[in-house]
Amino acid sequence: IAAFTTPTTIPPLHALQQRQQQYEKSIQQSNKQHMLLNPYSTSACATMMMMASPKRGKVVDSYQTVSVNCSKCRTRLFRYKKKNGTKSNLVKCYVERISEDSANLLSKREEMKKSGGKEEEEGGEEWHCPNCQTKFARSSLIHGRPALKLVGGKVQMTKK
Repeated sequence: IAAFTTPTTIPPLHALQQRQQQYEKSIQQSNKQHMLLNPYSTSACATMMMMASPKRGKVVDSYQTVSVNCSKCRTRLFRYKKKNGTKSNLVKCYVERISEDSANLLSKREEMKKSGGKEEEEGGEEWHCPNCQTKFARSSLIHGRPALKLVGGKVQMTKK
């Protein structure tokens, strides 16, 4: 059985150059449209990832309040407005959503800052349980808002 081969035709060089020029023009036009749509863009091909900022205000008031306790000594550290209650793990806490400061952690932190206490470390200020001195969180900025990044296993979340 003989294998049938079809002759492949190579387009002439000027046709390839024409296609290349058309492609470059279309890219330039799309870049111009991009600049019209996004005038704050620094370059024609720049894309910016927009992250949703956390909710605040009246919406947060409807969130469930959970207690955040030290897992070692069971001392209540604070009460926090969490979106889906105890259904998921607590990884970070926005400071503005802390509804009750049971252990006076925030007020002590404010006093330290006013009196010119320790400087913030590179990884953020450490937060310790006032009862057993266990490190349970560190300060950080998340979406431009002050927050606590909690250390895994150091805090327990309860509904009460």
